[in-house]
Amino acid sequence: MKKTLVWTLTFIIFGFSVLTSGVFAADFPDVPQNHLNYDAISSLTEKGVIAGYEDFTFRPEREITRTEFCALMARTLGYDKDTYVLKDIPFGDVAEDYWGRAYISFCFEKGLINGMEEGVFAPADKVTVAQATKMAVCAVGKGDEALRVNGEKWYSGYMSLAADMGFLASVTQKADENAARSNVAQIVYNMLLSGSLGENEKGDSFDENKKDDVLDETPEETTREELSDEELSEIERVFAEKDFSDVKVILVDAGHNYQGKDIGAENLDYDIREEEITWRIADKLRKHLEAMGYQVVMTRKKMTDSIANSSALDSLQARVDLAHTSFADLFISIHCNIGNGVGTGTETYCFQLGGYSARLAALVQDKISESTGLYDRGVKTANFFVTKNTIMPSILIETGFMDNDNDMKILATEDGQEKIAEAIADAVWDYDMMEPLQIDVAEEEDNDEEA
Repeated sequence: MKKTLVWTLTFIIFGFSVLTSGVFAADFPDVPQNHLNYDAISSLTEKGVIAGYEDFTFRPEREITRTEFCALMARTLGYDKDTYVLKDIPFGDVAEDYWGRAYISFCFEKGLINGMEEGVFAPADKVTVAQATKMAVCAVGKGDEALRVNGEKWYSGYMSLAADMGFLASVTQKADENAARSNVAQIVYNMLLSGSLGENEKGDSFDENKKDDVLDETPEETTREELSDEELSEIERVFAEKDFSDVKVILVDAGHNYQGKDIGAENLDYDIREEEITWRIADKLRKHLEAMGYQVVMTRKKMTDSIANSSALDSLQARVDLAHTSFADLFISIHCNIGNGVGTGTETYCFQLGGYSARLAALVQDKISESTGLYDRGVKTANFFVTKNTIMPSILIETGFMDNDNDMKILATEDGQEKIAEAIADAVWDYDMMEPLQIDVAEEEDNDEEA
């Protein structure tokens, strides 16, 4: 069985406020369940990463300072006030007794900041979306790569790379705008969820055994309390004997839920939501696949359906479980992207390259780009829950960007949705017609251990 990613996150205090403990996003009157950043705020609050104010509000639109974001990032990356040794910093406007000096020192040491100009940090200035994004990109070791990207603004490379890694999903502000708490939470949540934060970026004080640390990637067995031992044994037996190049059953996942805690992005100009687009594409795909003779299992049979609506994580787990109990040969999850106005095109994700998932992802990516004319962002790998925890070959398709007008001409129209659905179906057919992969069993076992 695949392993599931278990999160243990550090408690981050925004030094500018008096925070309350034990308050989840569901308790914040100013963060309703249909709030775009609900999942990020809810998840990080439940994990103790962020908290609300003493009046039990979250104040999602409140802006934060550059120092406050340094404090957030420092604690995320393993800062420990009891062990951290304060370093010299080249900023004359940060006083020796300033409350945030240690956080600024930590972030400077880690290469996340370099000041506004020589000798100036501007600690009380509001942090912009671009500045927060740059720090997140540098935190995962991609700062040098971002600098190699050409663009009109100093932050062009950081924003582009962050969009590619999914850091800007559901971030609603523009790069130059002062970052609100809701979007700060979303950027940090996306960074952690992406799995890009490697062991060497967690900070010198990172301790795998501490519950308060940012991200524990030590795998544990996925638990499925709703399944009996006999059912689990049968699932394992069937999948052990499967030939994944011979496709009969396909799980089609229309990303997100129609209501509740796992809703997606929204484009107010088009008056349409991600969960509506993904279902329409998924339903059209179902019709094509059934016409080809495949058995199709849908995670959402109707547009207004929701699956395991108690939390976003429960919803993701239910989709994985349905794929396993259906003995699906393929898992195809359909989503739409959002990239702060700078992203465009389609991209397809798999958990790792070199296997059946990557083979299917490449076919799907080529077919959609060719059929729709959408910019080809390529095949990528990520630790998405549904691709990491499914046994069968699995892909997640980011069909296009909901905050890009050219992409929305495809995503929001019947003709465009039909082109995407038909392209995916054609890719599945080509995949099914190909010869089985020749995989070295010993090598495959080694890769599983490393993953």
